[in-house]
Amino acid sequence: MAAVAALSAVLAITSTRSASAGPSDTPISAEFLANTLSRATKIGSVDNNTIPGAIEKRDKAEAAWKAAQQKYRDLYAIAVKPGATNAQKDAARKAFPDPRAKPEYNVVWSGKQNAADVNADVISKLVNNATINPQGLLELLGPQFLPGLDGFQVVDVRKYNTDGSENDDYGKVVNFVQLPLPWGVENEPHHMQYEWEDGDPIIAGALFASTTHVLNVDDIPNIKLTNQIPLTGVGYSIPDAYDAVGDGRFIGTYMGGPVANFGGSPGAIAVFKPDKEKGLVVESVTPGGNVLAAGGAGKNAGGVPEPCSTQEARPLGTCANPHGIQIRQDLKTMITSDYAEPREIVLDPVKTLDKYAFRPTIRSWDTSNPGAPRLTSVAHVPKGWREPAQRAHENYGIMENAKTWPTTKDYPNTLESKGVFAGSMCGGGVFFTPDVTKLKGDASDKWIQVWDDGLSNLNTKDDVSKFLDQPGDCAGGAWHQVSRDNKWFFRAVQGRNPGSDNYFDQGATKELYDLDIQDLIKSAQDGKVACDLTKGIDTDGDGKVDLSAQRAVYKLAQGQKVADCPTQISTLKVNDPTTGGPHWAALDNHSYTASGAPTRLVFSDYFVSRTGVDGDHRYYLVNIDKDGKLSYDEDFRDEKTGALGINFNRRDWPGTKDGGFYKPHSMVWVTPKGISPKGQAPLPEVPADTPKSAKKPALSAASLKKALKTLRTKTSAKVKVKAQNASFTKVKIVVKAGRKTVATAKAKSLKLNKTGSWTLKRGKAKLKARTSYTVTVSGKVGKTTVKRAVKVRF
Repeated sequence: MAAVAALSAVLAITSTRSASAGPSDTPISAEFLANTLSRATKIGSVDNNTIPGAIEKRDKAEAAWKAAQQKYRDLYAIAVKPGATNAQKDAARKAFPDPRAKPEYNVVWSGKQNAADVNADVISKLVNNATINPQGLLELLGPQFLPGLDGFQVVDVRKYNTDGSENDDYGKVVNFVQLPLPWGVENEPHHMQYEWEDGDPIIAGALFASTTHVLNVDDIPNIKLTNQIPLTGVGYSIPDAYDAVGDGRFIGTYMGGPVANFGGSPGAIAVFKPDKEKGLVVESVTPGGNVLAAGGAGKNAGGVPEPCSTQEARPLGTCANPHGIQIRQDLKTMITSDYAEPREIVLDPVKTLDKYAFRPTIRSWDTSNPGAPRLTSVAHVPKGWREPAQRAHENYGIMENAKTWPTTKDYPNTLESKGVFAGSMCGGGVFFTPDVTKLKGDASDKWIQVWDDGLSNLNTKDDVSKFLDQPGDCAGGAWHQVSRDNKWFFRAVQGRNPGSDNYFDQGATKELYDLDIQDLIKSAQDGKVACDLTKGIDTDGDGKVDLSAQRAVYKLAQGQKVADCPTQISTLKVNDPTTGGPHWAALDNHSYTASGAPTRLVFSDYFVSRTGVDGDHRYYLVNIDKDGKLSYDEDFRDEKTGALGINFNRRDWPGTKDGGFYKPHSMVWVTPKGISPKGQAPLPEVPADTPKSAKKPALSAASLKKALKTLRTKTSAKVKVKAQNASFTKVKIVVKAGRKTVATAKAKSLKLNKTGSWTLKRGKAKLKARTSYTVTVSGKVGKTTVKRAVKVRF
């Protein structure tokens, strides 16, 4: 509790100074001290600092949204009835409510920056940059360098009103909540669940405090703290991420070891069950693996092997340090990915000694009994195609994974898939397994590298990225998710500044990117894919490699299509001058299109400052167009400065003068209760208009009787033919008496609505009066033959 003691000391000292000094004599405000002291001592509860008018605006927006939805549903019901007119369909389309008018908020989990977050890179800049004013540093003593309470910012992300006018609070922080002691300081806020659904609590993990916080957001933008589960409540350390089972339970990963081996190995998974008063409480805890299971020395629970080497599993013979987590409860399967033994990564001042603190493994679990998951497989990811000079830049640190989604009645157009993706923070590898239900024992051969962060670096449209000397090598790939329709894959890459690894290191591009994965998902439906950026690719299905992994990468880097490999849709470059960049993001799961395509996401620039990888603490909203292309929302701007995005390096927060700089790590999209009911499909779209009946192509011939009379005495006669509603080729005329052809006209073309002259020629036999003849005029429109036959008697 050293951090608590430090905060208490600061409060005591500075409050004494403030009592004897005027407001201009100290950079630390009395209001900040009073707020911090008051909120720190409200054990088990939090103060909401909702801005004036926010609740009234929410209620008004909620009522307007419900009315707009009902109006659309009424008009939609008319538009889809048999015989509905195009005007009725158009009226329904015009009434379709813009999802961005839905009352909606981002809840951001962030930590107070303090002097301990200042790493060597920052110090060197402060020392070497002569333009930095010492008085300016003193001015930022409180906001930037003093410890404070961690907490949550609530951002209004409703862009429009239902009438199409702009929401004045768009992009504004409308509430600021700070956590109380003893778990409110030095949390190093990390991840929450990947997405929030109606009625769910928010569950948020703290790296340093090893605490899981549970929040009720039924009254969003207000927040209620319902439970705080400390290290001793779980028995394992350093919680990371959480995913919903679907029955009210959540399962979280604890990257670090048990209490006696804080931050060590093995980590564990913890199941949290619903509780009426506390929101969530611990139901069970299961170690991620067994000590000394690696290198063939032993086994994990259930006899599952640990396929990492003894060296990779140092120091205790296990790679079980779970970080990312994804649950497909319809398949009774869960995937966790092992990132690193966190003691050497996140604990200050201890730093990693070698690359083998980072793990190369992925685990699958049977969740038939979600209260007690059972380990079913462990896989070592492929080495990949690259051979970096720096061996630490191979595929290590398997930070995250991303499930595909089930096809349901609410999303019937979702591509069928049982696959899951995973990604490495170093090495740049993006891996895929076609069917998670097939993962058993040592499942190393079931995971295939199908993409590489370096490819997206090289595909970034600027004058720098194509010249990178180590594209993707330890680029810091982190968050990634699959769209609800299983068509697109999104990923954040933290990047690396030039010179980070060596004097010649040109760094790695900081960016978000997305991929079209439709071909890969469709191909995987038979349990296998062709794309393989480790072994190479069999392009013709004969069982032999026709394209080496290196050649495949070269082609993909040039934007070419290779087998069923993903293809790049877009990259969004991020401007962050610090050691960090974009690490975490969240798709707006409340504004999917009817087909399941996402339309927005948010991301933040921050990792964990005490690893030496910080970030500029900026927060952006990104639009996703109908083709999946990413672009910044230029209207999402900082209320204090007008700059693009939200800057968390600010002095004041709602109700909190001199609250100071915060480090935004993770976020979820939240709507008021009942606005986005769980399991409810997006509003359906009005079907296309009934096409106006098009006139059919036709041929008409004039003066046929006169032409046939002429053929009684002459060998030829003229006939006028007109093309109606189309242009024709091979237009010809045939005259028959019964089955016998007696006259013909050669084929030629005729343009739309034009009239042409054809010459009918007979054989030796003359045509006779009082005889019935069949005259057929035919021609082609494209590949379709159009005929018109008439009977002529004279």
